Amino acid sequence: MIVIISDGEFACAMTATRLPTPSPSVKIRTLQKGETLFCQGDEAFGVFVVRKGRMRLVRHLADGSTVVLYTANAGSAFSEAALFSEGYHCDAVADTDCEIEIHPKSALLQALDGDAAASRAFMAHMASQIIALRSRLEIRNIRSAEERVLHLLQLKLGPSQSEVTFDQPLKDVASEAGLTHEAFYRALSRLEASGRIVRDKRRISLLAAN
Repeated sequence: MIVIISDGEFACAMTATRLPTPSPSVKIRTLQKGETLFCQGDEAFGVFVVRKGRMRLVRHLADGSTVVLYTANAGSAFSEAALFSEGYHCDAVADTDCEIEIHPKSALLQALDGDAAASRAFMAHMASQIIALRSRLEIRNIRSAEERVLHLLQLKLGPSQSEVTFDQPLKDVASEAGLTHEAFYRALSRLEASGRIVRDKRRISLLAAN
């Protein structure tokens, strides 16, 4: 949670990912939809947090194609690996109009060095990112498109939930399953026809198996 004081200024740069960067060091940048924050190969200069909007991290492959690695929503940090890397390994593109916090590498590293609790929280955050990455790899190892989509939906559901509403176009969600958007929509249609899901635009309900 970002802490805000009465005059609208940020009281500190702490977020749900526990970035302890001193407030004077944090910079704010606004981007319009489609604008690039950094490109693959650029020198790594900081870690970022989305205040408003949504950012996509896109990798360019050797065959000229692209793949969406991650979508960062409001409150999410991204490019944490930049702390220990010389350059960025993907593009960061605004999926909507965005407001971004920039946490410079030097300031964030210094803050982590001086705060054991913040360092542990940051390591816990990175561990959760590894778990999420392994889950995405697990999805991509499933051969059936329908089973991939079902597994993805199950991962998106919270405890005791049976319905998920995506805040991004489903064609972008398809990349998380390692599917083209055409294959993703076909899988959704087959799942709906078989009575395993109910879909209403971006809202998808997972039905109990008979």
